[in-house]
Amino acid sequence: MTLPPSFPPESSPRNPNPGSSSNARPESPAPTFPSHETSRGRPDSRNAVVVGGSSTPNSHRQGLSYEDLALPAAYAPGSAANYRPGSPGIPNSPGTPPVRAASPRPAPDLVTSPEPVLPASQPRTGTTRTRSWPKRIFLTIFTLFLALILAIVFWGLFLIHRVDTNLGRTDALSGAADTPGTTWLIAGSDSREGTAEANSGVEGQRSDTILLLHQATNGTAILVSLPRDTYVEIPGHGHNKLNAAFSIGGPALLVSTVEGLTGLSVDHYAQLGFNGVAQVVDGVGGINLCWDQTFSDRMTGLNWQAGCHDVDGPTALLFARMRYSDPLGDIGRTQRQRLVISSTLKKALSPEVLVNPARQVALADAGAAALTVDRSTGTLDIGRMALALRKAGNTGLQGVPPIASLGYNPGGGVGSTVKLDESRTPAFWEGLRNGTLTPADLTPQF
Repeated sequence: MTLPPSFPPESSPRNPNPGSSSNARPESPAPTFPSHETSRGRPDSRNAVVVGGSSTPNSHRQGLSYEDLALPAAYAPGSAANYRPGSPGIPNSPGTPPVRAASPRPAPDLVTSPEPVLPASQPRTGTTRTRSWPKRIFLTIFTLFLALILAIVFWGLFLIHRVDTNLGRTDALSGAADTPGTTWLIAGSDSREGTAEANSGVEGQRSDTILLLHQATNGTAILVSLPRDTYVEIPGHGHNKLNAAFSIGGPALLVSTVEGLTGLSVDHYAQLGFNGVAQVVDGVGGINLCWDQTFSDRMTGLNWQAGCHDVDGPTALLFARMRYSDPLGDIGRTQRQRLVISSTLKKALSPEVLVNPARQVALADAGAAALTVDRSTGTLDIGRMALALRKAGNTGLQGVPPIASLGYNPGGGVGSTVKLDESRTPAFWEGLRNGTLTPADLTPQF
């Protein structure tokens, strides 16, 4: 059956703008066609459309045409395929069947493009960038800390190399069998050049200071001052004063003599010149000394008022060497020597020196120039010795061995000597070896 051309199928008109995208602008619904007459019997010009190129009511306002509705050619007026009997029509030009209004089609939903997936390395939002700041701060702090550690290490290696290069070396160790713990023998070279005693008539190399530092296997550090006039047996030379061993055979004979006296094997030997003491004290910027006696020593020329005083290197040297105005003589001198050593170490390990590179270099140069060590001793061994000296001073484990007499005269032209208490020294040396001595055991009793 052939339909009249004036009845198009129920379909939506084409996009009135063929070149545009349906996603950019939704289609307007097709106009509806209400009654042709208003309540007053006249055509309603507001609701009419343009059909078949002829103007109908509302054509001036809407300006629509079949071309604007984008209807297919088969739906146009005059097409026989569009005729449906009984279908309502739209008034048109004479002889033209009415066209059925197309049902309005709702506008399609706008299709949104999915959010692109970004690589994991690319931050998606500002929050991700904010979260990366703690990591950057941590890395910056860690880098600076690592750089500081490396700088300290390289600076330490520089100082070690500087000291190793300038240290004096000598043959001192006897090669005796090792004993438990670590033992250092420290001697002060009695060179009188540049001092008030230069013209005293004393000849030869002597040692005013002889210190035995022992760190036992239990970690206890003990510092023992051996009076230079101690009456001992010198291997191959009979009995004499202890410092005579240094005058006769130098460091090697002194080491052998001390080993025979104490029964301890000396692991490291260090010799400090008197002028070196002054240089080391000046290298740390001076020290503070406290002594409760007032004296005026004719040999050294030192005038000391009881109390505490900041002193420079030369004054510290005179303070350590003075003995003629001290009631305890050589025993009192050993006390002042230990005081100078402990005060110097305290200053050397203070922040004032440790954070001052100039002070560190001055101390390293002064110490290296003043020290002469055995050929197996290095800078690290000197550092361990300094720590052991400080530990002994902090715990009060420093003093002298048991003494029987300060004026013992054995005859044979030896003169006045210091005689050790033979009844107590064996136990004393045993306690030194084992690290079991107490401050009372190191206090002079005579």
